[in-house]
Amino acid sequence: MAKSKKKKTATTVALHGQSQDGMHHVVGIGNLRVVVVPDGDLWFAQGLEIDYGVQGSSEEDAKRNFEYGLEATVQAHLQIHGTIEGLLKVAPPEVWKEFLGDPHGKKKLYSQVTSHFLKEVLPFDGIDYLVAEAA
Repeated sequence: MAKSKKKKTATTVALHGQSQDGMHHVVGIGNLRVVVVPDGDLWFAQGLEIDYGVQGSSEEDAKRNFEYGLEATVQAHLQIHGTIEGLLKVAPPEVWKEFLGDPHGKKKLYSQVTSHFLKEVLPFDGIDYLVAEAA
């Protein structure tokens, strides 16, 4: 009898490293899932493992806004707190309920690493977008 192979679910990972002087930071976020849903004339992108959300005029605009906004939010947390710990909070239960209840969401897997030095940042690539179908 053949064993069926279960697909292993990717685990979200967040890493933060810094130089000894604390001036240069490297942040890595892997397998981050983001729910992208139509919201009237706009689209809304909400992180699941990181409680962060944005709107955009299209699906692609919402994704782009999420990436740039999260990048800026990471930079702000590093400048203010010296760490990304304040970002590491999951989305509220109603967001998870919507995600788990939508079997039609599109899934894409990304990973990213950013480097932060004072105000210098690089774009995020590592986000798993879960796009809901328009009603």
